[in-house]
Amino acid sequence: MSRPARHSRRPRSFGALGAVLVGTFLTLSSGCSAPADDAPTRSDTSAPAAEPTTAVSYGLPQDVTPMVLPASGADTRLTQGLEGFTSLIRSKTVRACFTSVHAQLPDAPPAMFGRLFEIPDLETIAHNGFTSGTVPGEQVSSAGGAAPDSALVQSCGQKGDAAAAELQSVYGPLFSRWLGGLAPLETQDAVVSARKTLTGCLADKGVQAKDENDFFNGVDKKIQEIDDRDAMKAEDRRLGAIYATCMKPVEAAREPLRAKAREQFVAEHKDELAQIRTSLPDRIATMEKRYGIRFSVPAPAGH
Repeated sequence: MSRPARHSRRPRSFGALGAVLVGTFLTLSSGCSAPADDAPTRSDTSAPAAEPTTAVSYGLPQDVTPMVLPASGADTRLTQGLEGFTSLIRSKTVRACFTSVHAQLPDAPPAMFGRLFEIPDLETIAHNGFTSGTVPGEQVSSAGGAAPDSALVQSCGQKGDAAAAELQSVYGPLFSRWLGGLAPLETQDAVVSARKTLTGCLADKGVQAKDENDFFNGVDKKIQEIDDRDAMKAEDRRLGAIYATCMKPVEAAREPLRAKAREQFVAEHKDELAQIRTSLPDRIATMEKRYGIRFSVPAPAGH
C-alpha cells in the first residue's frame, strides 16, 4: 500500500505524521461520511467533504494573542485553527483552479490541523493520539476530467500559495519569530533535568527511544507497517498516551517559562501585535465569505 512519507528529522509540527495517518485512513475507508449538521456550507459540490477526524468549534477568540503566540497546549488548538484555515484556503484555491479548466485533481491529503512540536497539546494527544484531523470544509476527491500537465500543476499551486499568503502575511512573521525564540528555553536547568526522565519513562512502558525525535521515528515505522485502519488508530492512540505521560514533566517545566517569555515578547512587539489584533479577525471574516468556509479550531479532548 502506498503511503505518504515523513522526514525523519525533527519536525516543526505533528502535521506530517498526521498526514500519514489521515491519508492512510482515507485510503482504507470505503467512502467519505456525510459532514456534520453544523459543518459549513460548501460552495463547490463536485466532490464529497472530507470526514473530520476530530471535533471542532467555530469562531475566533476575543483576543487572538494566544492564537498567534501560543504558550501552552491549549493555546495551540487556536493556532491549529489558524494554520488549518490558511491551509484550507490554499487547498480550496488549488482545487478551484483545476476544476475551472475541467482537469483532474491531483491525489493529495486534505487540509489538516497540525499540532506544534515545540508546544505539544498533551491532553489531546493522550486522548486522540497524534492524528490531527482534517479541517471542515475540505474536499478529498475529484469529479474526474483530463489529467493536468506540469504547467497547470505549477500554476495552480502558485495560486494556492498566493491565496494562503494573503492571510499568512498578517500573522506569519510574528508567529515565526515567537516560535524561533523558544529554543533557548530548552537549555534551562528545569527543562534539561525534566528531559532526563523521558528515556526511562518510555522504556518502562515498553518503548525504546534515545530521545524525542527517535521516539517519533519509531512511531512512523510502526504506523507504516499497519494496514488495518482500526488497528492503526488504536496504535496511534496507545503511543500518544505513552508520549503524553512521559512528556508531562518536560511540559511542566517549559510552560511557565514560555508564559514568562510571552509577556516579554508582547511588550517588545506591542505595536505589531496591536495591528494583528485588529487586522487578523477582519481578514479571516473576509476570507470566510470569499471561500464559503468557517474558521474552526479543534475542540478540547473528549469533546
